[in-house]
Amino acid sequence: MSKNPVVVVDSFTKVYGDGTKIGPISLHVYEGEVYGLVGPNGSGKTTTLRAILGLLKPSGGKVSVYGLNPYSHPEKVNQKIGYSPEIPNYPPFFTAEKLLRVTCSMKKIFGKDADNEVRRVLDLTGLVNHADRKIGNFSKGMVQRLSIGQALVGDPPLLVLDEPMLGVDPVGRAHIRDVLTQLRKQGKTIIFSSHELYEVQRLSDRVAMVYRGKTVFEDMVMNLLNNSSHTKVVAELAAEPDGKLAKALEEITGVLKVVIEANRVVIHVDSSLDPREKIAEKIVKLGYGLREFRLSQPSLEEVFINRVRESVGG
Repeated sequence: MSKNPVVVVDSFTKVYGDGTKIGPISLHVYEGEVYGLVGPNGSGKTTTLRAILGLLKPSGGKVSVYGLNPYSHPEKVNQKIGYSPEIPNYPPFFTAEKLLRVTCSMKKIFGKDADNEVRRVLDLTGLVNHADRKIGNFSKGMVQRLSIGQALVGDPPLLVLDEPMLGVDPVGRAHIRDVLTQLRKQGKTIIFSSHELYEVQRLSDRVAMVYRGKTVFEDMVMNLLNNSSHTKVVAELAAEPDGKLAKALEEITGVLKVVIEANRVVIHVDSSLDPREKIAEKIVKLGYGLREFRLSQPSLEEVFINRVRESVGG
């Protein structure tokens, strides 16, 4: 990871004509990392990406890409960026190969160089066998892969992908995941937005979370998961418990919530207090029999929900 960030968004704000305000949003993206920009629909993800692309002028704050203001220097910045929009809209009568050749022409890639580039992109996105197929007959997942492929034409070092998994079935998601994994191995810097935190957790090195138009936090994914103040303890019991156990466990300092699922008890705890020993002792003392007792790492979705609750005061 380079010392200086490739993309800097510093206290960015955008105020629209109707008074709607996005921001302040801040993030830093370093060379060679996969960076997830996450949050609910309408939280400001797409607005932030459009600012990075130079498609809108910030109302306040600063945005820079490779040290340049993308709004003031769009041509220089766009030479370094490949972009896949949230909802790609292609002529349905175009084939995948035709679309990529048109894109090559727009980027001044011609002749054998264009032939090689189209072949490279089709191979990378797994669409070689569909090169002559009309886009109107593509599945949603295939269209999204083609959109990523179009962003790859010219081999830009930075990719900006807006909701690449949106509306894609599980098979299509697996294909897109494979493509992004290959691009990471090639050293590409990738920024992708999503409201689906499971995919972000699987793919990203670092993540920024935005909520109601503001940055909630930015950090390494592993740091967020390992340093979460909310953790779950899972206990598998020999006998099915009743409300008596839940009440007894909730009285322990550091226990936040108890959920009983048949013979399985999930105890949400404050990890800074680590009440695991007291929980185990209480279960055994009440005679339920302990078959398994383990700590369960929170998901990125759980971390996000907890951080949002903290930021808005519960």
